[in-house]
Amino acid sequence: FNTSSSEKTITLSEYVEKMKEGQDKIYYVSGETREFIEKLPQMELLKEKGYEVLYLFDKIDEFTLDRMESYKDKKFKSITRGELDLPENAELKKEVEEKSVENSSMLDKIKELLSEKVTAVKLTTRLKSTPSCLVTDENGISLEMEKIISEMPNNMGGLMKASKILELNPNHEVFEVLKSSYSKGNYDELADFSSLLYYQSALTEGIKIENPSEIASKINSLIVKVGSRS
Repeated sequence: FNTSSSEKTITLSEYVEKMKEGQDKIYYVSGETREFIEKLPQMELLKEKGYEVLYLFDKIDEFTLDRMESYKDKKFKSITRGELDLPENAELKKEVEEKSVENSSMLDKIKELLSEKVTAVKLTTRLKSTPSCLVTDENGISLEMEKIISEMPNNMGGLMKASKILELNPNHEVFEVLKSSYSKGNYDELADFSSLLYYQSALTEGIKIENPSEIASKINSLIVKVGSRS
Protein backbone atom coordinates (compact mmCIF):
# COMPACT_ATOMS: atom_id res chain seq x y z
CA PHE A 1 0.00 0.00 0.00
CA ASN A 2 0.96 3.62 -0.53
CA THR A 3 0.63 5.79 2.58
CA SER A 4 0.51 9.41 3.71
CA SER A 5 4.09 9.09 4.95
CA SER A 6 5.75 7.79 1.81
CA GLU A 7 5.18 7.19 -1.88
CA LYS A 8 6.94 3.86 -1.47
CA THR A 9 4.60 0.94 -0.86
CA ILE A 10 4.59 -0.82 2.50
CA THR A 11 2.99 -3.99 3.82
CA LEU A 12 0.30 -4.10 6.50
CA SER A 13 2.88 -5.64 8.83
CA GLU A 14 5.19 -2.65 8.32
CA TYR A 15 2.30 -0.25 8.93
CA VAL A 16 1.45 -1.93 12.23
CA GLU A 17 5.09 -1.83 13.33
CA LYS A 18 5.16 1.95 12.81
CA MET A 19 1.84 2.71 14.52
CA LYS A 20 1.80 5.47 17.14
CA GLU A 21 1.67 4.55 20.81
CA GLY A 22 -1.96 4.07 21.81
CA GLN A 23 -3.15 3.75 18.20
CA ASP A 24 -5.57 0.83 17.92
CA LYS A 25 -6.82 1.21 14.33
CA ILE A 26 -5.37 1.02 10.83
CA TYR A 27 -6.54 4.20 9.10
CA TYR A 28 -7.23 4.22 5.38
CA VAL A 29 -8.83 6.34 2.68
CA SER A 30 -9.85 5.63 -0.92
CA GLY A 31 -9.26 7.88 -3.90
CA GLU A 32 -8.10 7.96 -7.49
CA THR A 33 -4.81 9.81 -6.89
CA ARG A 34 -2.48 10.90 -4.10
CA GLU A 35 -3.13 14.54 -4.97
CA PHE A 36 -6.91 14.05 -4.62
CA ILE A 37 -6.61 12.24 -1.28
CA GLU A 38 -4.21 14.71 0.29
CA LYS A 39 -6.61 17.59 -0.40
CA LEU A 40 -9.48 15.86 1.42
CA PRO A 41 -10.51 17.80 4.55
CA GLN A 42 -10.78 14.51 6.48
CA MET A 43 -6.97 14.27 6.28
CA GLU A 44 -6.38 17.53 8.19
CA LEU A 45 -6.42 16.28 11.79
CA LEU A 46 -4.64 13.00 11.03
CA LYS A 47 -1.80 14.88 9.35
CA GLU A 48 -1.52 17.28 12.27
CA LYS A 49 -1.42 14.44 14.81
CA GLY A 50 1.09 12.42 12.81
CA TYR A 51 -1.05 9.38 11.99
CA GLU A 52 -0.10 7.35 8.94
CA VAL A 53 -2.99 6.65 6.56
CA LEU A 54 -3.15 3.92 3.93
CA TYR A 55 -3.98 5.24 0.47
CA LEU A 56 -6.22 2.91 -1.52
CA PHE A 57 -6.02 3.63 -5.25
CA ASP A 58 -7.33 0.34 -6.61
CA LYS A 59 -11.12 0.08 -6.88
CA ILE A 60 -11.26 -3.26 -5.05
CA ASP A 61 -8.98 -2.28 -2.14
CA GLU A 62 -11.70 -0.86 0.10
CA PHE A 63 -14.01 -3.83 -0.52
CA THR A 64 -11.09 -6.12 0.42
CA LEU A 65 -10.34 -4.33 3.71
CA ASP A 66 -14.04 -4.34 4.57
CA ARG A 67 -14.06 -8.10 4.20
CA MET A 68 -10.85 -8.54 6.23
CA GLU A 69 -12.15 -6.24 9.03
CA SER A 70 -8.84 -6.34 10.92
CA TYR A 71 -5.17 -7.27 10.78
CA LYS A 72 -3.15 -8.43 13.80
CA ASP A 73 -6.05 -7.41 16.07
CA LYS A 74 -6.05 -3.87 14.64
CA LYS A 75 -9.36 -2.92 13.04
CA PHE A 76 -9.38 -1.15 9.69
CA LYS A 77 -10.92 2.32 9.93
CA SER A 78 -11.99 4.47 6.98
CA ILE A 79 -11.38 8.14 7.74
CA THR A 80 -14.49 9.08 5.73
CA ARG A 81 -16.97 6.77 7.47
CA GLY A 82 -18.36 7.20 10.97
CA GLU A 83 -16.67 9.03 13.83
CA LEU A 84 -12.95 9.69 13.96
CA ASP A 85 -12.12 9.23 17.64
CA LEU A 86 -8.42 9.83 18.15
CA PRO A 87 -7.05 8.98 21.63
CA GLU A 88 -5.60 12.46 22.23
CA ASN A 89 -8.78 14.21 21.09
CA ALA A 90 -10.89 13.55 24.19
CA GLU A 91 -10.95 17.16 25.41
CA LEU A 92 -11.91 18.53 21.99
CA LYS A 93 -14.57 15.84 21.65
CA LYS A 94 -16.16 16.92 24.94
CA GLU A 95 -16.13 20.55 23.79
CA VAL A 96 -17.80 19.66 20.49
CA GLU A 97 -20.41 17.52 22.25
CA GLU A 98 -21.33 20.53 24.40
CA LYS A 99 -21.61 22.76 21.32
CA SER A 100 -23.74 20.10 19.64
CA VAL A 101 -26.24 20.29 22.50
CA GLU A 102 -26.19 24.10 22.47
CA ASN A 103 -26.84 24.21 18.73
CA SER A 104 -29.06 21.13 18.39
CA SER A 105 -32.10 23.07 17.13
CA MET A 106 -30.04 24.76 14.41
CA LEU A 107 -28.50 21.45 13.32
CA ASP A 108 -32.00 19.94 13.12
CA LYS A 109 -33.11 22.89 10.99
CA ILE A 110 -30.16 22.50 8.59
CA LYS A 111 -30.92 18.78 8.33
CA GLU A 112 -34.52 19.67 7.47
CA LEU A 113 -33.35 22.16 4.82
CA LEU A 114 -31.02 19.55 3.29
CA SER A 115 -33.35 16.58 3.77
CA GLU A 116 -33.11 15.53 0.12
CA LYS A 117 -29.30 15.51 0.23
CA VAL A 118 -28.16 14.27 3.67
CA THR A 119 -29.36 11.96 6.42
CA ALA A 120 -27.74 13.89 9.27
CA VAL A 121 -25.95 17.14 10.14
CA LYS A 122 -23.36 17.01 12.91
CA LEU A 123 -20.53 18.95 14.48
CA THR A 124 -17.14 17.30 14.15
CA THR A 125 -13.67 17.18 15.67
CA ARG A 126 -11.96 16.00 12.46
CA LEU A 127 -11.69 19.39 10.70
CA LYS A 128 -9.12 22.14 11.20
CA SER A 129 -9.17 24.78 8.45
CA THR A 130 -12.20 23.58 6.47
CA PRO A 131 -15.78 24.62 7.39
CA SER A 132 -17.44 21.34 6.43
CA CYS A 133 -17.07 17.89 4.91
CA LEU A 134 -19.18 14.95 3.84
CA VAL A 135 -18.80 11.55 5.49
CA THR A 136 -20.97 8.45 5.53
CA ASP A 137 -22.48 6.14 8.11
CA GLU A 138 -20.07 3.75 9.83
CA ASN A 139 -21.99 0.69 8.70
CA GLY A 140 -22.76 1.86 5.16
CA ILE A 141 -20.71 2.32 2.03
CA SER A 142 -18.28 5.18 1.55
CA LEU A 143 -18.65 7.96 -1.02
CA GLU A 144 -15.84 6.42 -3.03
CA MET A 145 -17.54 3.01 -2.99
CA GLU A 146 -20.76 4.65 -4.16
CA LYS A 147 -18.89 6.08 -7.17
CA ILE A 148 -17.55 2.64 -8.07
CA ILE A 149 -20.94 0.93 -7.67
CA SER A 150 -22.61 3.62 -9.79
CA GLU A 151 -20.41 2.54 -12.71
CA MET A 152 -21.67 -1.05 -12.53
CA PRO A 153 -24.19 -2.40 -15.07
CA ASN A 154 -27.81 -3.40 -14.39
CA ASN A 155 -28.51 -0.24 -12.38
CA MET A 156 -26.61 -1.44 -9.31
CA GLY A 157 -25.62 2.16 -8.65
CA GLY A 158 -29.23 3.15 -8.30
CA LEU A 159 -29.80 0.52 -5.64
CA MET A 160 -26.86 1.29 -3.36
CA LYS A 161 -26.38 4.85 -2.14
CA ALA A 162 -24.11 6.17 0.59
CA SER A 163 -25.83 7.66 3.62
CA LYS A 164 -24.36 11.17 3.45
CA ILE A 165 -23.67 13.11 6.65
CA LEU A 166 -22.74 16.80 6.57
CA GLU A 167 -20.19 17.55 9.29
CA LEU A 168 -19.58 21.13 10.36
CA ASN A 169 -16.49 22.62 11.97
CA PRO A 170 -17.74 24.47 15.09
CA ASN A 171 -14.47 26.41 15.33
CA HIS A 172 -14.67 27.90 11.84
CA GLU A 173 -15.97 31.42 11.21
CA VAL A 174 -18.50 30.04 8.71
CA PHE A 175 -20.23 28.26 11.60
CA GLU A 176 -20.72 31.64 13.29
CA VAL A 177 -22.39 32.91 10.11
CA LEU A 178 -24.81 29.95 10.21
CA LYS A 179 -25.59 30.68 13.86
CA SER A 180 -26.26 34.32 13.07
CA SER A 181 -28.71 33.49 10.25
CA TYR A 182 -30.50 30.97 12.46
CA SER A 183 -30.75 33.28 15.48
CA LYS A 184 -32.32 35.99 13.27
CA GLY A 185 -34.83 33.50 11.91
CA ASN A 186 -33.50 34.11 8.40
CA TYR A 187 -34.11 30.56 7.19
CA ASP A 188 -33.90 31.43 3.49
CA GLU A 189 -30.35 32.65 4.02
CA LEU A 190 -29.56 29.66 6.23
CA ALA A 191 -30.84 27.38 3.46
CA ASP A 192 -28.59 29.07 0.89
CA PHE A 193 -25.52 28.87 3.12
CA SER A 194 -26.21 25.25 4.06
CA SER A 195 -26.70 24.22 0.44
CA LEU A 196 -23.45 25.89 -0.60
CA LEU A 197 -21.59 24.09 2.18
CA TYR A 198 -23.07 20.81 1.01
CA TYR A 199 -22.13 21.42 -2.62
CA GLN A 200 -18.65 22.61 -1.64
CA SER A 201 -18.13 19.43 0.38
CA ALA A 202 -19.53 17.25 -2.41
CA LEU A 203 -17.24 18.80 -5.02
CA THR A 204 -14.23 18.26 -2.73
CA GLU A 205 -15.17 14.57 -2.63
CA GLY A 206 -15.37 14.44 -6.41
CA ILE A 207 -19.14 13.87 -6.38
CA LYS A 208 -20.97 14.79 -9.55
CA ILE A 209 -23.47 17.57 -8.91
CA GLU A 210 -26.83 16.70 -10.44
CA ASN A 211 -28.09 20.28 -10.67
CA PRO A 212 -25.16 22.72 -11.10
CA SER A 213 -27.59 25.50 -12.06
CA GLU A 214 -28.88 25.43 -8.46
CA ILE A 215 -25.39 26.27 -7.19
CA ALA A 216 -25.07 29.13 -9.66
CA SER A 217 -28.46 30.46 -8.63
CA LYS A 218 -27.60 30.43 -4.92
CA ILE A 219 -24.21 32.06 -5.50
CA ASN A 220 -25.84 34.80 -7.59
CA SER A 221 -28.47 35.32 -4.90
CA LEU A 222 -25.83 35.73 -2.20
CA ILE A 223 -23.79 38.11 -4.35
CA VAL A 224 -26.87 40.32 -4.78
CA LYS A 225 -27.56 40.23 -1.02
CA VAL A 226 -23.98 41.14 -0.14
CA GLY A 227 -23.96 43.88 -2.75
CA SER A 228 -27.17 45.38 -1.43
CA ARG A 229 -25.65 45.67 2.04
CA SER A 230 -22.58 47.62 0.90
